[in-house]
Amino acid sequence: MPFNGLATYDNFEGIGEDVSDLVAFLAPFETPLLEVLGTSDRPATNVKHEWLEDTLNPTTDVASSAVSSATGNGGINVAHSAYFRTGDLIQMDKEVMMVTSVSDVSTIAVTRGYGGSAVSAHAAGAAVTIIGNAALEGEETNEDRSTKLVRKSNWCQIMKVGLKLSGTAQAVGWITTGDKLADAKLMRLREALRDLEKTILLGRTDVATIGSDTARRTMAGIVCSLATNVVSAATLTEDTLGDLLQACYNQGSRDVDLIVAPPKQKRVISGWNSSRIHVTNDANAYRNVVEVYESDFGAQRVIMNRWLPDDTVLALDSNRLKVVPLAGRSFRYEELAKGGDYLRGQIVGEYTLELRNENAHGMLVGLT
Repeated sequence: MPFNGLATYDNFEGIGEDVSDLVAFLAPFETPLLEVLGTSDRPATNVKHEWLEDTLNPTTDVASSAVSSATGNGGINVAHSAYFRTGDLIQMDKEVMMVTSVSDVSTIAVTRGYGGSAVSAHAAGAAVTIIGNAALEGEETNEDRSTKLVRKSNWCQIMKVGLKLSGTAQAVGWITTGDKLADAKLMRLREALRDLEKTILLGRTDVATIGSDTARRTMAGIVCSLATNVVSAATLTEDTLGDLLQACYNQGSRDVDLIVAPPKQKRVISGWNSSRIHVTNDANAYRNVVEVYESDFGAQRVIMNRWLPDDTVLALDSNRLKVVPLAGRSFRYEELAKGGDYLRGQIVGEYTLELRNENAHGMLVGLT
């Protein structure tokens, strides 16, 4: 469903004119990301919008000190011993080991060279992969492997733009239509949507000032919210994009379905297609555009966004992104009291970004 500024179950109780039909009409022209993300299925109920995230137990760790090939069965030091259980099969490089006990916060006891694998030396910082756990027949289960839910949040930001028409402006001839107020609403609404699109991408929040009657609430956008899969690259190539998608995949994401690129980088992506184009003599059109990029990590829709910085490309899972209005505060036109020979009103709405599992998304930065 195209973005129309509403939550599916939002309502318009109170004074105000619903302009969501205009929003749905205007969105494709200046707000390509909002058009893709569509309408939220629920509104926010507080200016601090919160949600819960859960994770599976980790399956990798690192060795905190070197492991010698001469070392027999015994303890090895790891960064997080709580990740391991007695009976875990683990692998370091090509060597497989069996965890025989978890002794303290940094040491696990192991049987080296399990199942005939070759014993070898491992450097500090080497990856320790948990293959799986082998339980004893009939043993008691006296552990709780439940992970802790993490509360995430973002702030609702008020988007507002005013308009004022004098009596003379309403009376004189008009180049476009005869309804000057409707034209003014249309233009101001386009500005509000443009600002919302840019804020979803580039907005930042300052929690130190939130809550003051003299400070303005601002939401955190996508760019400042991503931290895990941020890859620096000088040039956008298929290899660098593949590295970014693989970084997301390695974190557990397999649903990256959207690549957002500024015009400069979108042209680079479309240029990858030029060597594959064959034009026959009777063809009267030459097309060099990539709208879907398909790789080992799935198919991603490629959209161009004029508001994204030239050196940045985003790889997003659109199912984990929602543009959420505060309940009853979707975009609307409100007529304001007049104090003279004019009409006065405002387009106002209050929205936030819900970005779930930031490590499911990725970002290329530093592109020339």
